[in-house]
Amino acid sequence: MLLADRIVIVSGIGPGLGVKLAIAAASAGARGVVVAARTAARLDDAEARILAARPDCAVLKVPTDITDRAQCRRLAGAAVEHFGRIDALINSAFCYGPVLPLATDDLQGWREVFETNVFGSLTLTQEVLPAMQQQRSGAVLFINTQAIRRPSGAAAYAVSKGALRVLAAYLATELGPQGIRVNTLLPGWMWGEPVQGHVRQAAAQAGVPEEQVVAGIAANIALRRIISDDEVARAAMFLISDAASAVTGAMLDANGGEFLP
Repeated sequence: MLLADRIVIVSGIGPGLGVKLAIAAASAGARGVVVAARTAARLDDAEARILAARPDCAVLKVPTDITDRAQCRRLAGAAVEHFGRIDALINSAFCYGPVLPLATDDLQGWREVFETNVFGSLTLTQEVLPAMQQQRSGAVLFINTQAIRRPSGAAAYAVSKGALRVLAAYLATELGPQGIRVNTLLPGWMWGEPVQGHVRQAAAQAGVPEEQVVAGIAANIALRRIISDDEVARAAMFLISDAASAVTGAMLDANGGEFLP
């Protein structure tokens, strides 16, 4: 299997892509999946869904706020203590932040966004790296967004993710000689709970069928459909597996061609 005997950490467990990444890791053969989120209830739900997909996968739940270095250190330490190693880290935790005009935004909301998306992701990565450096192997993946290419109104979120993309490139260069790969995954619209909620709300506000809202979104995607979060999760598994052993510093589009002009 793609991740046979691997230990994978997934941050940002929630109702969307985060939990799907954890389930995909288990389904791909991971020996253990370490799930992290601020809310313990999210982790209980993730554990149940992971075990439903693969009962023999070990699940370690560690409530973690990645903006707190002590909690990040505790997460990495718990993973090593429990499993003896860390093979992959998927940085999926994020803060969306305000949707306000740049010309008048007081920028206060930006600080929380950058604390999570940039500083938090880097802090967690730093705390996981000693285990990977000792092994002389490992994979780090940052979940990014199409919004770094196409302005969508959420400027704080997009700008922070743009910074994260540059961060990944620098880490890939620095850590490559130590056998550690660092890559970026770029989803676009993902059919899962968050987007389904958006579609319902947009359809109700416009007084149109939900299918019409979905068709409008799909019209800008090369495959003419909204990619599922399960599909995006499978692409992530490729990047953290040995199948991508020659891939580092890369940015993989997993958005059905939404990035195309």
